[in-house]
Amino acid sequence: MGICDAEPLTVEENHLSTWLNWGYQGSMEWMARTKSQRGKPASYFPEAKSIIVVAHNYFRSDESIYVPTNRGNISIYARGRDYHKVLKKKLGELLEYIQKLLPESKGRICVDSFPIMEKPVAVKAGIGWIGKHTNLIMKGKGSYFFLGEILMSEKLPPDDTLTEDYCGSCDRCQQACPTNALNQPYVLDSNRCISYLTIEHDGDIAPELQEKIGNWIFGCDICQEVCPWNRFSQDTQETDYASRIQDDFLDLENLKRLTKDEFTDAFAGTPVMRAGYDNFMRNVAITIRNRGEERVGSKTQSQNVRSNEY
Repeated sequence: MGICDAEPLTVEENHLSTWLNWGYQGSMEWMARTKSQRGKPASYFPEAKSIIVVAHNYFRSDESIYVPTNRGNISIYARGRDYHKVLKKKLGELLEYIQKLLPESKGRICVDSFPIMEKPVAVKAGIGWIGKHTNLIMKGKGSYFFLGEILMSEKLPPDDTLTEDYCGSCDRCQQACPTNALNQPYVLDSNRCISYLTIEHDGDIAPELQEKIGNWIFGCDICQEVCPWNRFSQDTQETDYASRIQDDFLDLENLKRLTKDEFTDAFAGTPVMRAGYDNFMRNVAITIRNRGEERVGSKTQSQNVRSNEY
């Protein structure tokens, strides 16, 4: 965790405007609609003077992103209980504890509740830096973390902002991305991102992108998997993040017959529900078509990159 002030993020707000002007938000129109609030944390809590930023580890070494192509692949973060529920409860307990120490204080919890620029705030609070894959990286810990915040009415002592960028000349994430969504370092083109396409995007997916999705049916972990800093990742102690999905259930022969009720029963309480049944089944259909192009158990591009020495 770290603490920073709640002042506007002027530089980051300008970067966001440029990104939006390029149309890199895809169909996520709410990002443009809330642009003026995103760089101003106090927009959602006018009393805010400080922000407590928390990073919560979800990495599990027993969960691999390399699964046979006869099985659908789901991003590691989405295999367990929905992190919004887990983090909100923990931050609620933390806020209660703080208010016992500071009875006059007020706070507001944020876990994607408001469009706060979480990663820039985490950098400001000294937790880590934003890597070339646009995820927050913590030195010696990696990037498999959820972020949450408490906006506080009290002026708390801030931590030092992290001003270093430890990516150096490494571009493994850019090279490994199958859809070239990281054509520019530190810039994500959502229109080409597998996570965006399989979760947020409604309707058809361009054929030239479909074939690059491989067997991902919800999200993607490739850019994180190849990042050298994630060799420091350690198993989470949070049992709620353990996978709730049986491997056999993700067999494509099973998934292609999945009904809407079965989808709800299988993924209730997990982030997979965000995609919705129709988009999920679209992703399954794409994966089934892609299966014919790959040998079961063959290495993906990301594995080939990861196999090189760091």
